[in-house]
Amino acid sequence: MTAWLQIFLDTPADEVERAVAFWSAVTGSQPSERRGEDGRFLTLVPAAGSAYVKVQAVAAPAGIHLDLDSRDRPAAVARARALGATPAWTYEGVEVMRSPGGFTFCHTLVEGEPALVRDGSTILDQVCLDVPDAHWESEVAFWRDLTGRELQQATGPGFTRLVAPDQPRILLQHLGEPDGPVRAHPDLASADRAGDTERHVALGARLVRVNDFWTVLTAPGGQVYCLTDRDPATGVVG
Repeated sequence: MTAWLQIFLDTPADEVERAVAFWSAVTGSQPSERRGEDGRFLTLVPAAGSAYVKVQAVAAPAGIHLDLDSRDRPAAVARARALGATPAWTYEGVEVMRSPGGFTFCHTLVEGEPALVRDGSTILDQVCLDVPDAHWESEVAFWRDLTGRELQQATGPGFTRLVAPDQPRILLQHLGEPDGPVRAHPDLASADRAGDTERHVALGARLVRVNDFWTVLTAPGGQVYCLTDRDPATGVVG
């Protein structure tokens, strides 16, 4: 079972500085020192609670992957394989795998007793897995069984969520696409979506689309993300 969830913002190497400045500002966090090969990794350290958002410099377009922290990594890897995940590669002892629908995730080890602290009027507290029709049922079952999280019906058709107390949330969105790989984007809960949109644009984001309950933007570095009408104190709508 997953003891902690970490969201990795995979960012083109030549855009990392702009991306880190942006995400630090909108999440109220401080970037850690660089680490790893060529300083490609860093953590966004929140003012309170455990860190769960990280940035990786990549030689590819912007994207997201998840780190699933557990207390028994070999058992977690074996469970993922049994549930239909396939190995992708190994990086410095870390098993990288793909879900049945092709979404990339890593098996890492948990440290201490991490917990998400909700503070302020905006919080990056959710990753949304965007799932085409062909993979919907298998992806929902895979992530439910792999993480051991409670499956809940989300507000609105085409959405379901996996929740665990004091952890970042997983939302699954049923896309109106017949097939294709599963991808993901980060969601921020916002108490003032219009005001946050203005602030994010002033910090360098590009407005893509305004919907009834969420706004789509593109961050410096290329990450597509959403500001959503959810209570930052609880993560739920309303």
